[in-house]
Amino acid sequence: MRCQRLLCLLLLLPYALMVQARPLVIGVTSWVGTAPINVADAKGYWREQGLDVRIVKFEEYKALFAAYQARKIDLMYDMTGTWVDLYQQGVPLIILGEMDWSNGGDKLIAKNSLTDMQKLKGQAIGVYLNRTPVLLLLDRYLRQYRLQLGDVKVVELEAEPLTQAFIHNKFPMILHYDPPALDARRKGDGRVVADSSQFPGIIPEGVVIHPESLRALPEGELVKFFVGWIRAVQWIKGGSSWQEFQTILNQRTFAGEKPYASFDLLGMLNAVRFHSRSEMQRRNEEGGGMQGYLDEVRQFLLQNKRLKRDFDSSTLVDTSALLQAIRLTAEGG
Repeated sequence: MRCQRLLCLLLLLPYALMVQARPLVIGVTSWVGTAPINVADAKGYWREQGLDVRIVKFEEYKALFAAYQARKIDLMYDMTGTWVDLYQQGVPLIILGEMDWSNGGDKLIAKNSLTDMQKLKGQAIGVYLNRTPVLLLLDRYLRQYRLQLGDVKVVELEAEPLTQAFIHNKFPMILHYDPPALDARRKGDGRVVADSSQFPGIIPEGVVIHPESLRALPEGELVKFFVGWIRAVQWIKGGSSWQEFQTILNQRTFAGEKPYASFDLLGMLNAVRFHSRSEMQRRNEEGGGMQGYLDEVRQFLLQNKRLKRDFDSSTLVDTSALLQAIRLTAEGG
């Protein structure tokens, strides 16, 4: 009997340690790209490793960034270019890796009455975030019509106010993301004239950590986090139960919002490209795709006189935990 009790205690020990340990807190916004985080949580991929991860969803970017700077969250998931902007503002951070691309989820929506893009010159264009990754996409689009960023006035609004402003004819064009972009197009007499899929890799996304959080974390915790992400992506891509996945999306990824129909959820999922293990390896290894993207961002900032604080990817990035997780999941099949 004593041996049986001892065995039970040993089996429960990892979970007891998990309860006592400080949770790893990640901040996210309402965006389908965070789905693997919600899947990893729902399927228990972190709990199985003895890792306690708390997910905090923010309705506004300002609140997300404020919580990070106040050390209320350890990690943030968003666009890689956003991390460069925050770094330039003096926000301490370390980029841990790139995990996906916006593949159509970021959309340029124009009024149906706008047929000549040259008429955008001198006009205001609404964006959900007046930061480098969004502006880089807008700049690429404008250049197709011999326009530059300086030819338009960029106005930032949070997601829902931006949708409503377009519906009420405040802008001839907006750059928005799903799901609020769905309402903007449908109710605002608009059409999608371009999206991020037409510029592959223009908006990569991933995770950043506060340096103090990194120092406080027990060794191997971040590796476990990324193992959970990788397993979640494999579940999503490997013929997961659509009914179960749809429930996770509506109840977790888009918690607090009106449930989305299957058609809309599938459309949003097709607008993000989750990297496979091999893709993440190529993007995150030294001299890989993410470094190339950061070099492109730096050049963009220089050309547009927006580089306030120079940066070097060798000091801004540490993908070692992600690369270790890739190796571990490959070994485990």
